[in-house]
Amino acid sequence: MTLIASEPVGEDREIPEVPLALGLAGLVPFIALSLVIALRPASAEGVDVPAALTAYGAVILSFLGGVHWGLALRHPSRETRNLLYGLAIAPPLWSWLGLMAGGATGLGLMAFGLAAHGAVDAARCTRFAAPRWYPRLRILLATLATITTTAAAVVVAHAG
Repeated sequence: MTLIASEPVGEDREIPEVPLALGLAGLVPFIALSLVIALRPASAEGVDVPAALTAYGAVILSFLGGVHWGLALRHPSRETRNLLYGLAIAPPLWSWLGLMAGGATGLGLMAFGLAAHGAVDAARCTRFAAPRWYPRLRILLATLATITTTAAAVVVAHAG
């Protein structure tokens, strides 16, 4: 039997421990860097912390675009595959804009991108053959990443 992405494997309603733990661990840089920005907005030991947070947001957004690319690879519908390929390229391009803008604007672009991608995943990803637990994980992670990045953008905007 050939298994395609749209065929669920076993019970897929509960978020598995490994994706949950890794997803939460992925929030650590968002939270830590945002706290450093709140406490020392300019830099910490020579590190441009706002740039580091923007870069981390760009990495995560690009990774999320890759998730859509992966969903597209095995989706049985050509129309959906093409839509997913298009959706997959948007996060890296958006991230690049945020990196080029830098500062509060770059952080704001990252926050918007994280929120927008989380909303798309929450609303549509199970239609793209993702497991049923994936929207709940994405809502949790996107919300926390968006809040911390938005807060950092506000601090940087007011510090500069």
